Amino acid sequence: MGRLPADPPASSSLSLHTLDNDDLPPPYTDEPEFPAAPAPQPAFQPLRLSDSAYHVPGAKSFTVCDARIVTYAPQLSNNSDELFRVIRRQMRLPLRPLLGVQGTHTESSNDGKKKTSNNVTDFSFQLDLAETMLRGWDEPLTLNWMETGVLKDGDEQKAFRGGILRSRRYKPRAARAKAISLDDSDAALLESEADVFEGEDSENAGLSEQEADLQMWCKRFCSDLAPVKSFTLHRELRGFDFKPMRNILASHIRSLNYQGTTNFWFKKGYSSVTIYSPHWINQLRTNKFVWWAVVLLQLWIITWPIIWLMEKRYEVARSQWNASLDPGSGSGLIKCYAQGHDETQLGEFWAPAVKQAAWSRRRGSDALLTRQDAERLKGMSNEQILRIQTCESEAERQRRERVHSGQGGFMDGVVGLVRGVSEASQDYRLGMGWGANT
Repeated sequence: MGRLPADPPASSSLSLHTLDNDDLPPPYTDEPEFPAAPAPQPAFQPLRLSDSAYHVPGAKSFTVCDARIVTYAPQLSNNSDELFRVIRRQMRLPLRPLLGVQGTHTESSNDGKKKTSNNVTDFSFQLDLAETMLRGWDEPLTLNWMETGVLKDGDEQKAFRGGILRSRRYKPRAARAKAISLDDSDAALLESEADVFEGEDSENAGLSEQEADLQMWCKRFCSDLAPVKSFTLHRELRGFDFKPMRNILASHIRSLNYQGTTNFWFKKGYSSVTIYSPHWINQLRTNKFVWWAVVLLQLWIITWPIIWLMEKRYEVARSQWNASLDPGSGSGLIKCYAQGHDETQLGEFWAPAVKQAAWSRRRGSDALLTRQDAERLKGMSNEQILRIQTCESEAERQRRERVHSGQGGFMDGVVGLVRGVSEASQDYRLGMGWGANT
């Protein structure tokens, strides 16, 4: 009887994709081949983050540049199950760290009577760093890169637990009235709360301990009869210092012979989600026109104390996203990063996209660079980065093909001449400098 062929050896490591037969390495080799060291790039490529993933029922239109997501949906203030589903989903999504880059210069003019100067913006855009410095929203095991927390009864942490001030324990309004009639005893408080949430343990049988605590707070919020109330989820960022990255990018922009002023700023998009009760006070307090009217007319002296006294705040849930973990000195461990590279290497990874965006004078409210923009320019030379078009049309690609194949017509030559003049002007700009004050 012939011997059956042996099964192929099992892979010793997990793979993010299935290998074809042609891709499998040989079973044995005398001299193993070591791949060349790759250029600085993310060690892990997470799933894409889209604004639609952050959708909250009833929320107004929002963009990644917004720090808060706000909604007044009535079902989120009355239906604890719906509120629980929304907050649990939002806790798994990261905040969006944004690094803004802006270049400006001053243009002065003198008409003989008056000297004027105008501040001109040469470029202004932002980098969405979430996918290149954070991880954990698409992994079952986050390895401490993402941590969530929900307050528990008896944890002695000061927080907004349904009152106007931070407190160390929850005091329901019904329980408070009953407790007063029984000489304000702690036993009465606990007994009343048990009556309100009777049967809660059986409902939480399929939930984790943290999810059960979150569901408990959602029930407390929805059962609160206060007309003005809010439930807020906070997202935090730890372990990231944007200054080394700023210095790297500033150096690359200067290599373009840019002579203007370069400014950087760092902010956090989607850093909180707030559910307001659909009361007219809550809707007016977040209206920009009303807010400015209150400030300019000095009405805040009256309105803000009223809101402070009326609002019952619930800020019991948070998620923390760690860009790096530092075990501290003396532990024998080194600092590690979520994406395998520090802030300096992150700056080098983004440098080609930043140089191309600055050179093409990219600006506007939609000037947001993503991980795909950085990966698209990875490995290109400096000349290729500066000459590439931000969005080359299909007609231009066809014209280039006709010219290269020798089938180009008269108009193709004219268009090529115009483009050649444009490229020559860009070379002049690179050699002589641009963005200087005049």
